[in-house]
Amino acid sequence: MAEPDTNAAKTSRATQTQSDNQGPQPQPGLEPKRGPWRFFDPRNVIGFLWLGPALAILILNFRNHIIGSGLNCRSHCRIDPYSTSQVEQIERLDSTNRDVLGALQFVAKGLEVWFMYVAASFIYILAVHISLKDDRLPVSLLLVYAEFMDLLYLKDLAMRIRGFLKDRRDKTGAPDAPPPTIHSSVLYVFVIVAACLCVIANLMGVATATLVIPGLQYIDINMHDSTAFNQLLSADPPTGDFIRDCTPGNLSSGQYSCTSNLYASSLDQLILSAVSTERHQAAYGAFTLPAVSQEDELSLSANVSDNIGILWSPVRQVSREFSADLQNFYEATGGRNASHPDYSVYPDSRRFNQSLQSQLQRTGPAIGLFGDCWSYPGPRVFRLADDRSIRCYGDFFVTSDTTVTKCIRWGAGWDDAASASSASFIIPDFVSQSDTPFDITVTVYTTPSARYLHDTACFEDESCDWDRIFSDPADAEFPSLSDSQQTYQYDSDGTDRVVWCDNTAYLSFATYAVDPSPVSNLLHLAQLGVLRDRPDTDTENNRDRAATLTLHADWTLAAWSADATDGFVDGSRGSSTSFIIAYQRFIQNPAVGNTRFNLIHTYSTLQAASLIPYTTRPLSTSSDRRLQREREDNNPYTAATLTSWSTVQLWKYGIDSRTKTLGAVILIIGMVVVIATTIMWIESPQAPTQVVVSALFHNAPVGLQKKDIETGEPLRATDSMRLGMMDNSGAPAANETGTGTGPGGKGEDELTIQETGNT
Repeated sequence: MAEPDTNAAKTSRATQTQSDNQGPQPQPGLEPKRGPWRFFDPRNVIGFLWLGPALAILILNFRNHIIGSGLNCRSHCRIDPYSTSQVEQIERLDSTNRDVLGALQFVAKGLEVWFMYVAASFIYILAVHISLKDDRLPVSLLLVYAEFMDLLYLKDLAMRIRGFLKDRRDKTGAPDAPPPTIHSSVLYVFVIVAACLCVIANLMGVATATLVIPGLQYIDINMHDSTAFNQLLSADPPTGDFIRDCTPGNLSSGQYSCTSNLYASSLDQLILSAVSTERHQAAYGAFTLPAVSQEDELSLSANVSDNIGILWSPVRQVSREFSADLQNFYEATGGRNASHPDYSVYPDSRRFNQSLQSQLQRTGPAIGLFGDCWSYPGPRVFRLADDRSIRCYGDFFVTSDTTVTKCIRWGAGWDDAASASSASFIIPDFVSQSDTPFDITVTVYTTPSARYLHDTACFEDESCDWDRIFSDPADAEFPSLSDSQQTYQYDSDGTDRVVWCDNTAYLSFATYAVDPSPVSNLLHLAQLGVLRDRPDTDTENNRDRAATLTLHADWTLAAWSADATDGFVDGSRGSSTSFIIAYQRFIQNPAVGNTRFNLIHTYSTLQAASLIPYTTRPLSTSSDRRLQREREDNNPYTAATLTSWSTVQLWKYGIDSRTKTLGAVILIIGMVVVIATTIMWIESPQAPTQVVVSALFHNAPVGLQKKDIETGEPLRATDSMRLGMMDNSGAPAANETGTGTGPGGKGEDELTIQETGNT
């Protein structure tokens, strides 16, 4: 047998080593076609077009796009607020909306499947890019795109790559081995990227569904917040022109009978409602319902908060201002007295015609009243001087078997006399036929302080130290009642007993809300949502009990339409008759008559409180708003921004929840993946066939490799193409040949495998 040509073998091995160090060279037929024209490849265009719907969805949500009352008919299928067939309209809209929502779910699923194609392309092209920089490429990387959606598969792949890198470290540890061209961390990063993309692709369906399906939401329109509450004018007598038909001259001279045109019948209605609800309570055990009173366009009713001892009275000035909002709703929706709405004041009123339902809202002051009434033989009066006295009222029940006595200071000689006031009027008896009529004299005392005493032993010898009693801190049991308060005294010549009532008033703020539909809210009743309803116990937010109000006694005269000069109420009025009867029942049998008399007294006090006006100040600069926020933080019971707005319900897009925010983030990441895929596609480094050739060139399986007889080194494979590598004679080497087609080729690439070394 001929001696082997060792020089030729060495030359061949040297040539092969140089080829190994340089890596596989692109061959004619395998060299990828480059250039911007690759952008228009159908496989790239299909993925790139995913950006269109994704971008549209994001724009709709970030712009808070409003659709309207129906998903397929916008404003022309709105719920007519003046129609009695609103239920049928809602059912018809609901049916069409369900169809559209179902179709949008199919759209979301289609976008998810579409993105899976893009994500698979991204993983495959990334593997192709990595193949250029690794001298031993795991062929399994080229198949990740087919199974990367399975996290368990990625776990197995990571373990295989770990074994592959360990094997490579063993092989490259030889002194003459070429250094690796890529760090092992790159392959781990590749697996991490694949895992992250797996998570994004699996969440893409939920993300697109969250963003592509609009929500039925309440949004606020016609927002005005440029006015702040300044002062409630409760400590002063009625003045100005805030009551229609009452001139400033009438009020300043005490001619409060001018209020009778609007408010005499209103008080009659309140008191008759008190009688009616008390009778229903006695007959059926029914709830005691508050009475309703009208002011301009709205109806008003007291609010019973969670603190059931306090009744919150609406303020009529808020109702008068609120009526302009209601009138604007009618103008915008074509209702009663419809005209062109003023879009400069109410810029978003067109939304009323797109909404399923609407609600008008305002923030305004509310006055809370706390008190009760008792039947008592008569007050104990201690005259300390001509201009100073102490008035004490007993039988104030703390519990069923414990009473205290309330004492107030009266007279011009006291230091705080300037803050005190009183008023008196007579309710004549047109009911009783007895020789001694039950004309009721009503006297109201407003004093800046009071004391509630358990021990009255000093009353007998008149040895009470009143200066000390009133200078000492108030009883811890009655801290909120010991400041400014009112004492009402009802007495008559027809009996030797007196009915007296204790009352404390508080300031807070409420959201006045009105459903403007005349079908669902025919009375235009305003609901009061009191923002803070515990001024008596909330010492943290009601510092120094600043929310405790001083109610001037003349407000009671204005409520009863009684002049300060003669102080008579028309005895033929329904309120007068009901009051006389309730008074007689109470003094004859307190256990039976207590409820009705308390309701009548409370409703008359609510009427007085509702008349009290307030002043405002503008918030025109950022400094004004900053100072207002500080006031509200320091004492929210006495400071508030008088905001007005409307709330409408309609279908809209928007990033208004955490889930939608997460969906937007996932969708944006998906867009980045699409753009990255397009860039890598345009700059694709090699054809798929070349990747396979590179893998075969470098990765003969260990244990199956033939070895050189002389050196013991494993034989390597060389590749040649039709127009590729030739032997010395210019003819193709042909010890072993084979043909194949690359993953992206057309059958033109012909692969020749030649053993080098000794045979």
